[in-house]
Amino acid sequence: MSPRGPGDAPGERPGRRAFVTGAAGFIGANLVRALLADGFHVRALVRLGSDLSSLEGLDVEIVEGSLLDGEGLASRMEGCAACFHLAARISGSADELRSANVEGTRAVLTAAVRAGCRAVVHTSTLGTLARPDGSPARETDSLLLPGASGYVRSKHLAEQEARALASRGAPVVIVHPSAPVGPFDKTPTVTGRRILEVLRGKLPRWIAGRINHVAVRDVARGMILAAERGVPGTSYLLAREGGDLSRDELVALVAGAARIEPPARRGARSLLGWLRRRRSAEAGGPPSLACDPSWTVRELGLPQTPLEEAFAEAVAWFRGRGMAP
Repeated sequence: MSPRGPGDAPGERPGRRAFVTGAAGFIGANLVRALLADGFHVRALVRLGSDLSSLEGLDVEIVEGSLLDGEGLASRMEGCAACFHLAARISGSADELRSANVEGTRAVLTAAVRAGCRAVVHTSTLGTLARPDGSPARETDSLLLPGASGYVRSKHLAEQEARALASRGAPVVIVHPSAPVGPFDKTPTVTGRRILEVLRGKLPRWIAGRINHVAVRDVARGMILAAERGVPGTSYLLAREGGDLSRDELVALVAGAARIEPPARRGARSLLGWLRRRRSAEAGGPPSLACDPSWTVRELGLPQTPLEEAFAEAVAWFRGRGMAP
């Protein structure tokens, strides 16, 4: 992304214009800040009526539009050296998920190629990289377990769209964040809700196995590194080495960051939770969201912020907005 692009303004660093979908979301807000710190001019696609509080005060060019408006997207991306596609629907009917996450991905990535973006980063999820034996996932894995959610299934299909474009020579790479932790989790995400539950004195719900957690700032940096160094058609795990946490470990990290006593176990509820997780595993649900991102760490130089710092930032952000005691 070094040569000067056709849309670079006088005095602007060469080739430093980026188009971001999902910029007002959790990861998006952190990515926008990382791009601005790197000297990018950021053009952010948002839906009409979106909550833009996470972008307040930032020098960002806001454009309203739809993920499905391919022609309009291409015109909005003119002059951008890179496109970062983060926008996705988390829940909804199968048709709604397919429209936003599959058809929307096809439209955005195709528009980016038409507009001449020299780097296109598609954001997927760790959930599409499961392994049959439940061991930590790696970048070359690609498996949908029987218990995969509609969201994960739609992201798996979206990856196929990204790889199809890459196979035809498009500069598309795929990133798979694990569970990000940090500021601007305003919705909040599942991980954010677990942090809030601990801060409110409750034990969070959990899955059958471990979950990899990573500082959201590292995810944002990893996306930029993938745009700069990634190989088209390749998947990169934006996660932390040694970041696979049990529920007790997450609780301890949150309690330590907040300087509170961890919530006490309650025998009956703890047993019911264990039974639910056991049944989920026996039914073919995801036994774990653990992963081994060591290859990505080496290939991209992905930062590895200590989780203690990430959880401290998340706790401070939630408290600063009155979301937690």
